[in-house]
Amino acid sequence: MSTVRDDARKLLDSVLPGNTVITSNGATASKYTEMTGLSQKVMSENWARGGIMTGCNGFTGWYGAKMGSKTYLGGFDLEGIVKKAGKPGSWVLSRQNNRPAYGDILRHASFHVDVCLGFDGDVLLRAAGGQGGKSMGCDVIKRVRGTGPYDFKKLVGWIDIDTYFDAATSPSAGDAAMSWLYGWWKVWDGSDYYYYFFPNGSVQYTRTQPTSGSPPPAHPLNTGTCTYAAPATLVIDWNPMDGGSTRETFYNAYARATRMNATSNRYSPLVATRIN
Repeated sequence: MSTVRDDARKLLDSVLPGNTVITSNGATASKYTEMTGLSQKVMSENWARGGIMTGCNGFTGWYGAKMGSKTYLGGFDLEGIVKKAGKPGSWVLSRQNNRPAYGDILRHASFHVDVCLGFDGDVLLRAAGGQGGKSMGCDVIKRVRGTGPYDFKKLVGWIDIDTYFDAATSPSAGDAAMSWLYGWWKVWDGSDYYYYFFPNGSVQYTRTQPTSGSPPPAHPLNTGTCTYAAPATLVIDWNPMDGGSTRETFYNAYARATRMNATSNRYSPLVATRIN
């Protein structure tokens, strides 16, 4: 895993070791409040008025802050939140051919948010608040195991923490010296793909053909991170999907190049051509 995901694992293992259950009442009440910003009293008053308040949003907001986000990541509109934070490339739409990775912040179709803990085979594992409520008389934060095989339709999408927290997202990453790379490229490996490179060090791809002035893909099929080593090596690490991680190494990515060639650890050689 990346350093960012290693940090996420250390954080979550420290607060939710094993089968730890943190409730909004009893001995763990203060810990629950620390991790959500809510108290048993506030939620009880909400429930008495007919509300359904829980700490699912508060938990992901706390998690994001602990990971170093200056923007609160506890809302349901995660796509809008990361756009306002200047990191639109970190939002990944849930598709049949992609999956979240450890530490990503998930937006469920059922108006719920929590944190991915990876997979056990084909079963999604999560760390989540909002696991109690009015019927239980308290709210709960704990580890959650899916009840069946992973279903991409149950997620709207997720915040890719590698992209969101990558050091390459600092303003200096948008150096004009790399401006030749930013924007659209047509990539061929026997079929056509279209990559969009962001100044923040992330890249997304789609199968929908753009024009040179088109905005970034509205519904990317996957997101990756880029590293560049002068004079001509560009490496893309794509988020895991289809059973493995993909790394593409462009070996002739010279400054102001309009055509690049790459090898892949999983697929055919690639040819990328700048869309001007």
